[in-house]
Amino acid sequence: MRRTIKIVLLISCFAAPQWECVQKYNSPYVSPTTGYLVVEGYISDNTPTQYTLSRTIPLPGDSAIPTETGAKVQVEGTDNSVYPLTEQSPGTYIAATLALNPATQYRLRITTSVGEQYLSSYVQYKPTPPIDSVSWIFGYNNSSGVQIFVNTHDPANATRYYQWAYGETWEYNSAEESIVQYDADTSPVMVIPRPLNNQIYTCWRSDSSTSILIGSSAKLAQDVIYLQPLVLIPAGAQQLSVEYSIFVRQYALTKEGYDFLTMMQSNTESLGTIFDPQPSALQGNIQCLTNPSEPVVGYVSAGTVQQQRIFIRRSQVPSWYYSFTCPIKDTLVHLDTTSLEYFLAQGYYIPVDGDYTFGGLIGWFANVAGCIDCRLQGGVTTAPSFWPN
Repeated sequence: MRRTIKIVLLISCFAAPQWECVQKYNSPYVSPTTGYLVVEGYISDNTPTQYTLSRTIPLPGDSAIPTETGAKVQVEGTDNSVYPLTEQSPGTYIAATLALNPATQYRLRITTSVGEQYLSSYVQYKPTPPIDSVSWIFGYNNSSGVQIFVNTHDPANATRYYQWAYGETWEYNSAEESIVQYDADTSPVMVIPRPLNNQIYTCWRSDSSTSILIGSSAKLAQDVIYLQPLVLIPAGAQQLSVEYSIFVRQYALTKEGYDFLTMMQSNTESLGTIFDPQPSALQGNIQCLTNPSEPVVGYVSAGTVQQQRIFIRRSQVPSWYYSFTCPIKDTLVHLDTTSLEYFLAQGYYIPVDGDYTFGGLIGWFANVAGCIDCRLQGGVTTAPSFWPN
């Protein structure tokens, strides 16, 4: 009888939604109206010191992240040195290379535009050992892409805790090259040769790391980091369609800074199943002086930064295949005024080349802008200053 009751209850639970067998949970947590302050950056003496200030956003996290503008930000040393940072763009504060003293400890002080004050603890200055190499392996660990690694070591065994960030840039092409362009001022021709300074076939696109990349040799006899994964370029990705570059930055951390980032990594990147680590309260080394109970997200560290850039050409990767083919066939636009109106609507059709099928110009082959203009895929037509010729 007891067994029968259990079965009936289970069936009733599925058959009667009004019983609300699974009830909605309303969290008692209420975030502040402006969100908590998020502090990201690194105090450096061999590269510009840069800090980004923003605010947390409520769940589901699909709104724009608000930047903290108009703040006063400065680095302070135990030797009474003060280094102000200047706001270069909304929420981003930068100072040129600082003359830091390795024997001095440093902290960060922030005063917002409404008078809120934040102060970090003094932190140890930690020199960062050089990057030995940034390497890559095609098909690593049975993957079909290109895995990029960083390798480093500290002969003094004094670093042990590391963080990395990277910026990547790649060259790519659109599906077709347009060698002519529409120009309403040249009537009645209206289509003229495209000048080199207005080419839209080759572009360069950049992106930055968003994951928390950390590593430790604390459990090893020697302070060596070997084949630390940074990023995987999936097989057939646009990044390696022509040429790719990655610029890696390496930072030395204290154990406390490493532990903070480890907890943040678990909270942001390792959640989703009941087997993942549960969220933990983040406790950095920054405090709100005007409201000590207010949490602040971030950890201030200080030291040197090591950097290295590598390039990978498509021809270096065995059997790498990438092809961007326009799914729409070219349209022949005839010379009459009515047909040329195809080019009047911005972003509609772009002329590619002339059609001389019968010995003379009868029209222009054209296609939609998304297949011709490489800028519509997020890039720019000007090569970066560091790009090889």
